[in-house]
Amino acid sequence: ERLFPDNDNTNDELLLPEHSVVLTLSIVLPNDSSIVFERIGKAWKMTSQGVIVELTNQQIEQVMFAWQQSSGLVQAADIVIDGQKGIEVALSIAGLDQEQKFTLHSLTDQLLVYNHQKKLWLSFPSAINDQLVPIS
Repeated sequence: ERLFPDNDNTNDELLLPEHSVVLTLSIVLPNDSSIVFERIGKAWKMTSQGVIVELTNQQIEQVMFAWQQSSGLVQAADIVIDGQKGIEVALSIAGLDQEQKFTLHSLTDQLLVYNHQKKLWLSFPSAINDQLVPIS
């Protein structure tokens, strides 16, 4: 049991449902610039407004993989972020009617993500911010 611990007792939660196929990923930054990734067949089309982003198809795939595989630690429900506008993210996923919406708040030591569907706060190491939002 120590070699293969039972994951049911951890307080981790995946960002997206398991085996999700992302069709579109829309990111709106606090300064209202935005970036949209759309799946076109097996490739990605990227459009940006107010921000310059140069990513290869492989780098975009890595962003999608980060969204599909990342799990964060479930936090208390009453987190208050003072005066800081977060990064708004919306994802369309194959087989789901409702767009998945998240708000990301990058703090000095962690990334807080609010899942609007589940009304749930998740905490991630701050390093994952660059993987989820590929903007320098």
